[in-house]
Amino acid sequence: MSAPDPQNRPSADRDRRVAQEAHAWVVRLTSGAATREDAEALAAWRSDPEQDAAFRAAAGLWKQAGHALAGSAPASRGDLQAMTRRRMLRRVAAGGIASASLAASATLALRWPVLNAAYRTGTGEIRTVALSGGIRIELDAETALDARLDDEGHDMVLHAGSVAVTVPASGAALTLGAGQGRLVTEPGRPAEFIVRCRPSEGLSGWVGGLDADMACLSGAITVVPAAGAQPTRLTAGEEIRIGPDARGVHPIDVAHAAAWRRGLLVFRDTPLSEVVDDLNRYRPGRIVLASSAAAARRVTGIFHLARPEEALRSIRTALALSEVRLGDRLVVLR
Repeated sequence: MSAPDPQNRPSADRDRRVAQEAHAWVVRLTSGAATREDAEALAAWRSDPEQDAAFRAAAGLWKQAGHALAGSAPASRGDLQAMTRRRMLRRVAAGGIASASLAASATLALRWPVLNAAYRTGTGEIRTVALSGGIRIELDAETALDARLDDEGHDMVLHAGSVAVTVPASGAALTLGAGQGRLVTEPGRPAEFIVRCRPSEGLSGWVGGLDADMACLSGAITVVPAAGAQPTRLTAGEEIRIGPDARGVHPIDVAHAAAWRRGLLVFRDTPLSEVVDDLNRYRPGRIVLASSAAAARRVTGIFHLARPEEALRSIRTALALSEVRLGDRLVVLR
């Protein structure tokens, strides 16, 4: 409880201000635009016990809200339309604050590799980086990558998002890890490849587990899906998926494999869950799927990255989905 003010009244204004600041911090951290400086500023802000408690509570509410909206229990369209922000928060708060501490303490720890990465992009941001030795990296929106380049070799780790990497004919082999997998280029030979990672399904994803798609656009790469696993060599136009839903080597359309480099999103019979993951990287806020049936629906189409709301509207109409907006950023589809 807050200390009383000089007139022996509770410091309601301070409590309200601290709660608002805590909520703003959680929104910032989950927006995809947070910086290393933000993480350091948050750590300083949380050094105050009252502010730390407010942050833990806000983070717990945020996580539980996602569970409440995207849970397996079906909700009617009327129920969703009737769920105002206040009702949603009451429903979430009814679960108690016990899990808030765990959720909040994990929030910054799990995102620290992303916030601390050498190369990062925010929501809707695409960036090209030229490294020594002629290596060229294109980072998709909401991407985080670490890189170490020296005479002994070139090592990279993808923590989030997607990258397209072009390696020249000269120089040492390049290794890039994503989740449990890694790929290696052939020394002295040019190559171009794409790696995309995403949170694993279930508990593994909540604790930082990643799955990945690795594709070769030109030249050749060798992919090791996990430590001790048999390596697989990919040549131009081949891809492999790493994770529980792993697929063997399969062909891809090289022209469409990284259409985001040309300002486009191209989907061909893609599960809506994956489509939403992509749209969330370019649209401020979050799109949430409130039913497993909706998540499994398939999408085919070409959309412009600069117009994510138009893409959302087209997909919703084509699949006859209902939509509820909570504020101007959170969209629930069912």
